[in-house]
Amino acid sequence: MTLPDLIIATGPVTQIAHDMLSEFGNLVELPDHREGVPFELIPQMRAIVLRGGSTLDRELINAADRLEVIGRSGVGTDGVDLEAASANRIPVVITPNAGVSAVAEGTFTMFLSITKRIRELDVAVRDGFWSQRDTLSLGDLEGATLGIVGLGRIGRRVASIGNAFGMNVSAFDPYMEERAMEKLGIRHCNLTELFETADFISLHAPLTPKTKDIVDAELLSRCKPGAILVNLARGGLIDSYESIHAALDSGQLAGVGLDVFESEPPDTSHPIFRDSRVLFSPHALGLTNRARERIFQDMAAGMVDVLSGRRPTSIANPEIYEEASE
Repeated sequence: MTLPDLIIATGPVTQIAHDMLSEFGNLVELPDHREGVPFELIPQMRAIVLRGGSTLDRELINAADRLEVIGRSGVGTDGVDLEAASANRIPVVITPNAGVSAVAEGTFTMFLSITKRIRELDVAVRDGFWSQRDTLSLGDLEGATLGIVGLGRIGRRVASIGNAFGMNVSAFDPYMEERAMEKLGIRHCNLTELFETADFISLHAPLTPKTKDIVDAELLSRCKPGAILVNLARGGLIDSYESIHAALDSGQLAGVGLDVFESEPPDTSHPIFRDSRVLFSPHALGLTNRARERIFQDMAAGMVDVLSGRRPTSIANPEIYEEASE
């Protein structure tokens, strides 16, 4: 008896993904991605949609004999063992363009909410403390220096919005030439200089062995006093909550916005989760209605290409196709 093909999703997917993928197998949404793919489903798994903080390790990839494609609902692939996927000639489909604007807008939502003290002002009105408008110090984006770590699609979009706000934009990206940055109105600088001079710092680097813990206590101690740091990339770029907390207490940081965490959902027992100087979001600012629909449409389209025998437009391991053509 032949078992039916399954398409496993490690979390909810949109209706458009169901519609596009249904002809290739029964789509099963797992209720809790932290539990991993049940062993009994692996022999039937023809494709997998990897959501959020889900991981797909070498052992599972090697055990999935019928696995043809991995779909990643986003651009980051740190949860996938790419080496194992490539060794098994399994394309890892990504959606590098779908959430660019949403994440960039989310970055400035964090910046503006923190520097304009929106939470405190809202409470002041609700509680009848109108006079607090004269005691709360509010900041400006215009004329301030924006430092961007990572100038991929999202980083470049953040830079363009920063320029529109009248900010002085600088960036650190070891893979982009200084002249290319200058054409975009961005000043090139090294990582230490960025933290020493920026009023607003935004992280948009991918999580790799080289960028893991790139923001640590030593780097944060070099911050321009009163800087605001936001992270909408990957939680693992920051080495610890302790480093952030220490920088806040020392005054190097005036505020922090975190949309991503090394472990998701995070362990909220740490004191930082009760610190009003930190603004949190559950890895949601890139999931606007428009972005979510496009992410799943682009991802499902790429998976359909693979399952139909075609090369998808955007994959994390294109070398598997290049090797096949040699």
